[in-house]
Amino acid sequence: MRTPRSVSPVIAGVFRWRDAALVRVPRPAADWVRDPASLTHRLRARGAFSVLPLEQSIQPPRPDERRLLGQQPRQWALIREVLLQLDGRPVVYARSVLPLSSLRGGNRRLAHMTRRSLGAELFRAPAAKRRAVWLARVPGDALPAETRATGPVWGRQSLFLKRHAPLLVAEFFLPALWDVGG
Repeated sequence: MRTPRSVSPVIAGVFRWRDAALVRVPRPAADWVRDPASLTHRLRARGAFSVLPLEQSIQPPRPDERRLLGQQPRQWALIREVLLQLDGRPVVYARSVLPLSSLRGGNRRLAHMTRRSLGAELFRAPAAKRRAVWLARVPGDALPAETRATGPVWGRQSLFLKRHAPLLVAEFFLPALWDVGG
């Protein structure tokens, strides 16, 4: 198990996720954060898609993540942070929280994604069900150093069930994404 790198304010959860139905999001961000389909599939249609791993370690989820996942205080999860890139340019920063109890049976492969897209696996049969979505608008400089942006960045956090096991995925849409069009 690796020691996690320094934690940014976004990772530390210093902002509030709000129910997606209650948040007004301007275009072009609204087209992306409200899309219920596979983000990976949509990105692949717009250029050369790649996943750049930033961090992966087993650790306790933050209290807000644990609550959304229905976990007890001493349960651990695989925390995965990646950049999704188009043509070598970062367009989405993602943080996934995969409880160890969810990584059994057919879900075991989710623990070994390395440079593969977690989203592609979530939408592969049997497809995960998105049970809830929350949105947040965060300062771009609150993201990890590899993804810093000027101005605010929209984030989407989704609770998925894959084979009846909960997984939490937060995606932050970087300004470079707007350059590739909707």
